[in-house]
Amino acid sequence: MLSFRNEDPPPYNDERSGPHTASSCESNSSMSGDTFNIILLGVTGTGKSASGNTILTAMNIWREPRQLFESRPSFTTVTTKCQFKMMDSLFGRDVRVVDTPDFLNDEINDQAQVEECKKYCQSGHYVVLLVIQMGRFTEGEKGMLERLEKKLDCRIRKNTIVLLTHGEKAKDNVQSFINERSHLRYIVNECGNRCHVFKNNSKNPKQVMELFKKIPDYETMFPEFTEKQSSTDCRVG
Repeated sequence: MLSFRNEDPPPYNDERSGPHTASSCESNSSMSGDTFNIILLGVTGTGKSASGNTILTAMNIWREPRQLFESRPSFTTVTTKCQFKMMDSLFGRDVRVVDTPDFLNDEINDQAQVEECKKYCQSGHYVVLLVIQMGRFTEGEKGMLERLEKKLDCRIRKNTIVLLTHGEKAKDNVQSFINERSHLRYIVNECGNRCHVFKNNSKNPKQVMELFKKIPDYETMFPEFTEKQSSTDCRVG
């Protein structure tokens, strides 16, 4: 069990954002129903698309490159529009994995994509994976939680898991990596201390099953999820 120091800094104030209190997301009837949305958010180069592919391949849903999200090492934006892949009847519920542009990049100002992402956050059944690369935490990522909540007009922290990627390359212990970075520690604490590490080059589905168990109220969201299924057959339905 990870534990984090609590002497956190105050919420990050970004003069570009100004004061703002994100509202709770209200249900959008056009996106409601039994589909559960997994929404990947974060800055360019942290592994959002790769993490989406890790989830898809672990569940034995999609494996061909043409079926997956486009993903390659790049310091420029690869994903410019919201896109999703469906996983039908996964643990008793349809799941939509949503890849998104870098909404924290001031050069990307596509309000249509922001509105598209809002719909997935307003469905009632969702989790945000706030993707941060293990081994680095940039100045641009400070205050990312408040900035994303303002942009999406939604208090996403109550449904967010901090997903640290490239775990296979990390030199630091995950707890030390977080505790030594006060702004990152603040984000993790604000998200209910929900944090998970992906080794994106790993084929072991266990890391994805462990992620699902950190989704708030996962036993209700995925009624057919059992320990037996998590350790053996990952594809259900």
